Amino acid sequence: MSLDVIFSKLKHLPTMPALLHELMQEFANENAKIQDIAKKISMDQSISARVLKMANSVVYSRGVEVTSIDQAVIRIGFKQVSSLVVATALNNSFKTPKSFDKNQFWINTFQIATLAKGIAKESKKIDPETAFTCALIHNIGELLVQQCFPTEAELINAAVANGSSRIDAQREMIGYDYSQLGAELVRRWKLPEFFVHSTEQHLNPMDYDEPNPGALIIRLAIFVDFAVNAGVPADVIVKRFPSSITSKLEIDPSKLAEQINKASEGINELAEILTGV
Repeated sequence: MSLDVIFSKLKHLPTMPALLHELMQEFANENAKIQDIAKKISMDQSISARVLKMANSVVYSRGVEVTSIDQAVIRIGFKQVSSLVVATALNNSFKTPKSFDKNQFWINTFQIATLAKGIAKESKKIDPETAFTCALIHNIGELLVQQCFPTEAELINAAVANGSSRIDAQREMIGYDYSQLGAELVRRWKLPEFFVHSTEQHLNPMDYDEPNPGALIIRLAIFVDFAVNAGVPADVIVKRFPSSITSKLEIDPSKLAEQINKASEGINELAEILTGV
C-alpha cells in the first residue's frame, strides 16, 4: 500500500497551524522586522509564554527580566525563536493516547536537538539552528503513529517488549516506519524539502548517494545522546565517532567534546519550557 493511500485513509490527520506557516515565512525573510514577528507570536498564548520563559531562563537571562515579546526575540535571536515556535506548534498539534508519555518524548527529542545544534557548530555543512529544527522533527512520525494508528501502536509496543526492533515492528504492522511516515507528513505540511529529506534519511543517511547534512547530524546526535545517557564521558564519545559521517560533515571529532559538554548545560530547563511541564 502506498503512502498516498495510507494518508488518504487517515482520519484526524494533524495539521500545521497557519500561524506557524506565517512565522516561518517571516523568519526566512531577511528583511523581517522584530515588531512584525513579535506581533504574530503574541497571537498565540502558548508560544508567547514559552518565548518569554525561555528569554528569562538561566541559559539566556542577563540579570534583567524580559517582559515583552519584542525584547524576548532580541535576547534569544530570530533563529532560536524560530526553533522554539516550531517545537511548541508541533507539541500542540498532536493528540496522543494517555498510555504514551508525550512529555518524555519531547524531552528526549529536545535533548537530541540540542546536541545536534552543538555538533553543527563545528560543521560548515549546516547551520546550527537548522540542525536543531531538523532534529526536532526527525521522529515526528512516531507521534503520527500514536495518534492515527492507536491499535497498531499497541501491537508495536507489544512486539518491542518481546524483543523486536520498533522500526521492524512498524514496517510489519503499518508497512512503513516512523521516518518514512514522518517525512511524508512534513512534505504534506509543505515544509522545505531539506527537512523532508533529513527526516526521511536519518536512520541510514550513508545509504544515500548524497546524504542530507541534517540527517547526518541527527545520526550523530542520537549516537551522542545514547552514550551520554549511558554515562560515557564526552572525550571518550568523540573517539568513537563514525568517521564516515564526520568526514561528510567536515567535522574534526576532537573539537566536539566541548560542544557536547556545553549542550548539556541548561538542557533540562529548556526541555521543560518546551513541554510545559
